[in-house]
Amino acid sequence: MEENLSLVSLESKPLPRVFDLAILWNWAYDREFIMRIHNAVVALGLKPYFVQPFNVDETIRLLKEKQLEFLACFDRASDTDYRFSDIVHILQEQSAFFVNGPEQIKWIDDKILIHMDFIFNKIPVPPTFIYFPTDERRVIQLKIKQLGLPFVVKPAHGVDSGGAGVLLNARSVDDVYQWHSRYKDFIFLLQKQIVPCVMDTRLAWFRVFNVMGKTIPCWWDPCTHIYCPVTEAEIKKFQLQSLAEITKKIGRIFKLGFFSTEIAIEKEKELFVVDYINDQCDMRRKSQFPDGICDEVVDYIAGELAAQVYKKVKHKPAPRQKK
Repeated sequence: MEENLSLVSLESKPLPRVFDLAILWNWAYDREFIMRIHNAVVALGLKPYFVQPFNVDETIRLLKEKQLEFLACFDRASDTDYRFSDIVHILQEQSAFFVNGPEQIKWIDDKILIHMDFIFNKIPVPPTFIYFPTDERRVIQLKIKQLGLPFVVKPAHGVDSGGAGVLLNARSVDDVYQWHSRYKDFIFLLQKQIVPCVMDTRLAWFRVFNVMGKTIPCWWDPCTHIYCPVTEAEIKKFQLQSLAEITKKIGRIFKLGFFSTEIAIEKEKELFVVDYINDQCDMRRKSQFPDGICDEVVDYIAGELAAQVYKKVKHKPAPRQKK
């Protein structure tokens, strides 16, 4: 009798609802990008699940009660809301696939570690010194003399995307002191200011996106923040093949599925990675915001993310979509 009761109890226990992709997001301007991913995932026959501030607590409860299961995760929220981190930890324990793994991205915020890794792996970066507030004034002056004027000051941690927190035209020790008092970071990078050359009418400054090993280079004006895709003809004309090579190398080293990097080329044709890794790219569309990313680039990235999730959860390449 006990065996029969046990069997009945086991059979009546509800199975968890399984979704192929959990999308964690909490920024209103992400809506269009997230919907593009949703549509691309659905078109492949996968089941997406949105986790937002209004349902994050309920989602955590359902996961802990084994009423819900996610096979993959695209995290756009845990860096700004600790509640989403609980979901990330649960999915880590369940061996879910992450577009950007939590173990990889936890180091991305430390620009000194990234800088050292870049140097070790022969990724070109601007001449740089580390500034500590305990440094004597004469030591800082010596560092500035070697960098030249003007130079760049950036906190080693917590710099927002779009250049917030970066002083581009520093000229003195007092500028460094003032910036330190404003941003309160203990360690700063003092960096040579890279002046890009002009290619036809455009500054040779690029933001390159990496999505699962595929690269999408864009012209990016550091003053206006206006994007424009780099064409195949321009890659050949200006010999820009290294943009993809360097970006793919960064992706392999840090094992990231989706990120962007900024690369500038000086008049001597010397190339530098000037903003190392951004794993939370601003994906606003150009059709809605003048400084947004070109719509076709956003759509391509959404499609590639969906295809790679399909490959991971179905263990086979995604079917080609009708144009």
